[in-house]
Order: sequence, then structure tokens, then C-alpha cells
Amino acid sequence: MNRVASVVTLLLASLGLAACEEPPPVCSGIPEWPGEPPLHEPPAFRALSDQPWNTVRGSGWGYLPRTSSRRDDICVDTATEHSTALRIVFTPDMVPNTEPSVHWIGLPLVRSAYVAWHVKLSPNWTPSPAGGGKISFLHTPTGQVYTGFFGSNAPHHVSVNTEWAPYGQKIWDPNVTTTPISYGEWYRIEWYMQWESSPGAGDGVMRWWVNGVLNGDYGDVRYPLGAFSQFEFAPTLQNPPPEEQYMYVDHTYVSVPRTVDVGDLGR
Repeated sequence: MNRVASVVTLLLASLGLAACEEPPPVCSGIPEWPGEPPLHEPPAFRALSDQPWNTVRGSGWGYLPRTSSRRDDICVDTATEHSTALRIVFTPDMVPNTEPSVHWIGLPLVRSAYVAWHVKLSPNWTPSPAGGGKISFLHTPTGQVYTGFFGSNAPHHVSVNTEWAPYGQKIWDPNVTTTPISYGEWYRIEWYMQWESSPGAGDGVMRWWVNGVLNGDYGDVRYPLGAFSQFEFAPTLQNPPPEEQYMYVDHTYVSVPRTVDVGDLGR
């Protein structure tokens, strides 16, 4: 490029005219946070993160692309002023049994955690034989547990899968109410995990709510050694979709016991 062309390019760039940025994608119906009914956050907990998702990175959250050929972005609800959500993009060229990306936040080695978020699957969502896909994970040094949209066809339901000893892998289905999950609709999911009172006691707690309705309530969960060190969205699909589809995540709230030093984060 000659000197004159270089100067012109720099001038246009300074005026914002060198390249036209695409407008942000549109997502509709983003609900007000937290909405009704009130959240079921345990007493004596405090917020570790209150993420409105107006940027892909930031506010203590990390982001890594995985096997999707398109990057995640932020979509805008044009009917509601300043309302945004994270759009996770699934592409047909993804590798089987992988996630398009991962969004994570470190936790200060806690033995109980509460997380709430809004989520929606695009109307053209294609599930896999294993279900509608994994949603979110809590990690420990010796295992993990995740929420997922279970059932090979819609309507799906939210269940939890523990992948640690002594279970190896155990799926915990709703035992109170089963809220049906359809495509193109927003849902508020709340998830609470509490370690056993002592190693091997078998009195650990696991609860989750959908749209404020208690779906799962277990008080006999075995937990591994260690503590939770990370929460993440890593929505995994068994089979790549036949066409581009999306998981939308709106406002995400993470809280831990007030006695925990939130300055000691394992990010």
C-alpha cells in the first residue's frame, strides 16, 4: 500500500468509515431480572457475581471458543431498552460431544454454592439422542456435576448429573415437579448444592428450581473430596446441529456463604 492510500485508510478509520460493523444480533423477550417469584437464595449467602451479560468477557468471567466455527456474541432485545443477553453459537461443523465455547468464573473453594440464570434455546433447536444438551457445570478437583436439558425430544426437563465417586455418573431427575422445557421460551433456572456435614455422611443437598418451581430436592447426596472451584457454561451436544442454532443466557447470579473470603478466587 502506498503512502497516500495508507493516510486515507487511517483517516477513514478515525472517522469510523473504513469498515461497517454489523449491528448486534436481535434476541426477543428477554425477561426482567430476577422476576417473580423471588429467588430462593439461601440465607447468609452473598453475591460473588451478578452478570448482566452486556459483554462476552469481563466482570470476572472468562471465555474460550471451543469447536464452533463462530464466536459467541451479545444480542439485543430491541423492544426493551438496554436489555442484552449472551448468545452461544452452535454450528454444523462442531465436533461431536463437545461444546461450542466455555464461559467460566472461579469460585473461592466453597462447599456450597447457589447459581441462578435465565436461558432460552432457539426455536430451531435440534436435540441429540442423549437429550437437549448440557447447560452448566460446577467443578471440584476430583469430579464435576452439571445441569442439562434431558429427554431426547422436546419438551425436555432439567436434571442434574453427578460425575464423581462413589457414583461415577448418576443422573438425578426431578422428584418434586417436572417443568416442561420448550424451544423459543425463556426459563429461570436456580441451582443449589451443599456439601455433606462430614465426609461420607451421605446428607449432602441438591436442589433446583425452574421458573420458581422446585423441581428437584435431594438430601442424601454424596460429595467428593475438595470443594467447588469453578462454575461455567459449557453447553455440550452429543451431535452437531444440522443448521446454526443458539443457546441464550441472560442475567447470571452466583452466590456463596458470607463466611467465605471472596477475595481468594481460583480464577
